[in-house]
Amino acid sequence: MRTILVALLFCMAPVIVPSVASAQETEGESLRIGTFDSRAVALAYYRSPGVLDEMVGEMKVDRQEALEEGDSAKAEELEIRGKSMQHLMHQQVFSTGSICNLYPAFQARLDLVAQDAGVIAIVSKWELPYSTPGLDIVDVTYEVVALFETDEEVEKMVGELLVQDPVPLEDLYYDPEH
Repeated sequence: MRTILVALLFCMAPVIVPSVASAQETEGESLRIGTFDSRAVALAYYRSPGVLDEMVGEMKVDRQEALEEGDSAKAEELEIRGKSMQHLMHQQVFSTGSICNLYPAFQARLDLVAQDAGVIAIVSKWELPYSTPGLDIVDVTYEVVALFETDEEVEKMVGELLVQDPVPLEDLYYDPEH
């Protein structure tokens, strides 16, 4: 039964979406979606008070305990996890890496951003490879960044980041030594 409902939904989606779009267009309004630069959001999240301390601090404590207990395999695993996490953060802040792992930290508050901006959805600008010409795209990057506790230094860094092109994702190689 569930499979049938899902199949019907996908079959009806092309009918539903155009009818919603045409209804809004006949009222003189175009569909509006919000986009954000995920690099700025990742930077604001990771530089929020306590975030990195909590992420890295617990891992360092666990690694030290493993070393003291002679569990070199666990210590090595934690070392690799830390380096992998750093690589992921670099992909997110300097390139166009997905920030879906960060959504739980701010997703519940996106409805306020959407209401204020008058948009029906909010997505990363890097995850929107196509949009219809009539779609009104609203940049809500600063509004999403404002969901985090930032200071002047982070706000300056966000501004500088936004005027730069992202590093191509394929150019951010994993280097386990750094």
